[in-house]
Amino acid sequence: MEAFLERYRSLLFHCIGQFARDAAQRDDLYQDLLMHTLERLDRGAFNPERGSLGTWLYRVAWCRCVDLRRRESARRRPQLTMVGDDMPEKVDESPSPSELAGGRELSAVVRHAMSDLLPEERTLLNLRFVDGLALGEVGRACGISLEQTKYRLRRATVALRRRLLLVHTAGEVSL
Repeated sequence: MEAFLERYRSLLFHCIGQFARDAAQRDDLYQDLLMHTLERLDRGAFNPERGSLGTWLYRVAWCRCVDLRRRESARRRPQLTMVGDDMPEKVDESPSPSELAGGRELSAVVRHAMSDLLPEERTLLNLRFVDGLALGEVGRACGISLEQTKYRLRRATVALRRRLLLVHTAGEVSL
């Protein structure tokens, strides 16, 4: 055993030097490698027909050092949950608090701009976009033709867009 340790000590320390810089870490790793290689030798893992004992020892030591390094880094890394663990069944489609606040603010700006429109323009926009009526239904509700509905709705949309741009560019939000 003494001859074995003396002969292969430098080989094992050469391998260990690639993984441990501190002398105490190298000694601990050397002890671990000795135990690991001796256990593998007892189990008959070495086959002299496939190569020399020195080559086999170096390969076993290298693989053991890599395994220990991976195990150590796995302990430092937080454990991530698998996909599907603690995941809700459905996506929450409700708006976030910031979306709600932004929506309320935007609604107030649009309502303010709508208040500056002519009553007919407000009515057309409300029927089409708030109530969700089709163009023909909007025309029947207002008592005008389909072509007039398209024309007046387009004019109301442009007027609202102009008012919103005015408010936006001037920073005029006096609600």
